[in-house]
Amino acid sequence: MKTLSLPTFFPDATYASIHSLPFHDVAEKLEGIVVTTLHMQLIGITELLLKINNEGSNLDINYRSLANLRDDMVILSDSGGFQVLSLIHKHKLGKVTEEGAIFKLPDSPKKKHLLTPELSQDIQHAIGSDIRVVLDVPLMGNEDRKTTTEAMERTTRWAARAKEQYNKHTANNKGEVVSTPHSLSFSRPLLCAVVQGGNDPELRKESGAQLSAIGFDLYGFGGWPLDEKGFFNTKIAEAFVNSLPAGSITYGMGVGTPDDIAISHKIGMTIFDCVIPTRNARHGSLFVTKGNGEKAGETFDLVRIGAQRYETDLSPIDKDCDCPVCKNYTRAYLRFLQKKKNPVGYTLASLHNVWWYMNFVKSLR
Repeated sequence: MKTLSLPTFFPDATYASIHSLPFHDVAEKLEGIVVTTLHMQLIGITELLLKINNEGSNLDINYRSLANLRDDMVILSDSGGFQVLSLIHKHKLGKVTEEGAIFKLPDSPKKKHLLTPELSQDIQHAIGSDIRVVLDVPLMGNEDRKTTTEAMERTTRWAARAKEQYNKHTANNKGEVVSTPHSLSFSRPLLCAVVQGGNDPELRKESGAQLSAIGFDLYGFGGWPLDEKGFFNTKIAEAFVNSLPAGSITYGMGVGTPDDIAISHKIGMTIFDCVIPTRNARHGSLFVTKGNGEKAGETFDLVRIGAQRYETDLSPIDKDCDCPVCKNYTRAYLRFLQKKKNPVGYTLASLHNVWWYMNFVKSLR
């Protein structure tokens, strides 16, 4: 039985690892990670697992055992749906049909990759993830109502197909699921649907109703969480939560800044993931407690470590943070490493940001 205290934050391990950060560096704080189904397939993880299992005797190796992750750590695999948004809708690299999503990758645009709702579940089963997401059709949010409705309805049809395939993989696993407002415990893989509907509250309501009628273990906020001005779309987040049965476990997919997470939690979301901690770390933007850095948001400050002011600053990044970086290194040292493009500097910055994020979300409990 795995148990999550809610709310919780999962760092993104898109390509089978947290960017610039070994798992063991955050093992004592880590409750879970998010891996990306499409990328895990394309980089050859599932192919490697198949080869290991075929060559061994009585082996049943999955991604957890390959990476030697703790048994109680939760692995959440997304469906590949966000790549529909980023690669197909945003960069026009592919198209969506009723069968599935056809991707063309930036480094090999002539080669096509078909991802169906069924194949997405097959890959996630091979990975051995604990929470599996159905393939969906997300949009940027500025599409017309007809396009948004069609995408929402296709998402529902794909969700039904994905659940049927999921059931085939889990037919012999009838484990228990117990959820409360503050925890989620389960002894079988969970299936997560994705509520769509763009920036239309009525379509969000309809999407939630359609998916609830099929029945899933938890529900994700699909699509782009920001409005046209770049602010978190509170209205649509509320429509998402209100579209679901009371007590539903909700997943704020890709949310977001500490302020966005705090707002989303007040609205009712409880599971979060985002690339912001590691992405910002690589660009020298470090999250710190209010009052310990440069003013940034309602719930956090930033230390922009590349600034001249930190060249001789011998204080920790955040005096109120208990991460190994803040315990052992100075702002001046971290600035020096990043200015010299030393990869250790990116690792230390990522370690701090991920650790800080997990502490921040824990403080919301």
